[in-house]
Amino acid sequence: MPLGKQDIDLAESLRSLRGGGLPTRARLRLAEEAGPHRKLFTSDLSTNEFLLAREIGLEPISQVMGSSIYHIGRIADYKGKTGEIETISSAHREARRLALKRLALEADAVAADVVVGVHLAERLITKGAHGKGGDDGDEVIEFTVVGTAAKAPWLERRAKDPVLTDLSGQDLWALARDGWAPCGMVFDFCRYHVWHVMKQDSWSAGGEVRSATDGVDQARDLVAGRVTQWARQTGAEFVVGSDITVKVHEIPCGWEGCPLNDLDIDVSWFATGVKRMHNAAEIPHPGVPPLILGMMPLGKKKRGALLEGMESEDEELRAEAREEEERAAEKDEGGE
Repeated sequence: MPLGKQDIDLAESLRSLRGGGLPTRARLRLAEEAGPHRKLFTSDLSTNEFLLAREIGLEPISQVMGSSIYHIGRIADYKGKTGEIETISSAHREARRLALKRLALEADAVAADVVVGVHLAERLITKGAHGKGGDDGDEVIEFTVVGTAAKAPWLERRAKDPVLTDLSGQDLWALARDGWAPCGMVFDFCRYHVWHVMKQDSWSAGGEVRSATDGVDQARDLVAGRVTQWARQTGAEFVVGSDITVKVHEIPCGWEGCPLNDLDIDVSWFATGVKRMHNAAEIPHPGVPPLILGMMPLGKKKRGALLEGMESEDEELRAEAREEEERAAEKDEGGE
């Protein structure tokens, strides 16, 4: 039966959180959702993902999440320099690590083997009052991850260490049927600063801004190197499903009266490492109804990308529905 109202010891809950565990309310919620008397499971899987996941023996258990609100704090003055701002980069990586760790803890609490379809969200909560609108300290950021915990007995993993992946149910189905399995998420972040990106003598001339291009290349190379190293540590043979974002912001130099601007470059990379399975024969391989395959969306629609042609088709359907409603209303009025 569902758990009744619980008295939460806030101090004990905070102690658990500081010790690397879950808050009390989260433990109670998960115990109810994964307990012997549960009647349903919560999930952010689409209908197609749910059906395809079941085709490879994946049993959804519960929706799980992890979050971290992180204060970056003040950092040393970096005006006049070009390079990575280590304090900001490290803070973003740590916020992501903590959120993903809590996601894994929730998944382990419901005895899950894997978390699929991990959604990623980050926002700036507070800008600092120092320097360039908070770029040199006192920022507060929030990082949140949500996914669906599931059982997958055929998945190779370490005890109490569920595999996390941002791959969709369709992606996982396709990998598993060809003998591949996820071995964990890899990610990295870099804040790279370029000093005086537009030189005085380049204002009136056209052409490539080499310092900006070089800055983006350097930031991307730093992130790619760290992601590759992490993937090797997880035993991955390939990295798939890469979600790479590059944001470029021109900002004031910071020196009083200086007419030149600097550049801040943010590079974020999330992906899933995959490897060949030794027990591929244990995965169910039943036929999939053609209708499901025909409905299966391709690409990264779950991350907000619209598929080509889908928007226009949806608009046509909505227009037809409106016309049908108008015709029905006219018939009703004519019959009265």
